[in-house]
Amino acid sequence: MEDTFTNRLKKILKIRNMKQVELCEKTKLSSGLINKYLKGKAFPRQDKLSLLAEALDTNEVWLMGYNVPIDRNYGKTKITEINIINPSTNEVLKKIPYSYRTDIADEDPNNFFAIYASDNSMAPLLDIGDIAIIKKFKKFINKKTYLLKVKGSIPIIRKVTLSDNGEIELQAMNMWNFPIQNNLTLNDIEFLGEVVKVENNSAFK
Repeated sequence: MEDTFTNRLKKILKIRNMKQVELCEKTKLSSGLINKYLKGKAFPRQDKLSLLAEALDTNEVWLMGYNVPIDRNYGKTKITEINIINPSTNEVLKKIPYSYRTDIADEDPNNFFAIYASDNSMAPLLDIGDIAIIKKFKKFINKKTYLLKVKGSIPIIRKVTLSDNGEIELQAMNMWNFPIQNNLTLNDIEFLGEVVKVENNSAFK
């Protein structure tokens, strides 16, 4: 059930242990206007709402009365950088922009890196020189696409399928040149991460 702006304003003032006079000072809004907000006689325009949310370190949508987290960063997107690495040596080759939601723990930039595709085994999804965004490995999920090593070989990207009898099958998209690998088990594979996004520059060559 949705709350009211007035109730939320009173609640966040109490949570922040902030007096009305301090809120006036921080927002540069008049005490008369703040009084109207607190008595439910006025609702702030967007510019005033932004000032209040910033001064109270809270989410504007929450302050409006909606059922969302109080966290000011909820639903916001930030841009930072992640490393493109050489997966064989872990050498950092370059940094690229990475956009993420600050309120989703799974999108933490520390969980991600990127690589350049070294072959066309996953073409047309991923061709030579394209960038694959990799989420560091946490747990195996059947039929996902991973960056992996087979018995200490060089890193490759393959879709991994686990059968009911425990056998692993590694499948490339370009099966003409990269046949299916099977007769493997999870013990034969070192997972480096899951492929979660592709920057397919080859489509524009």
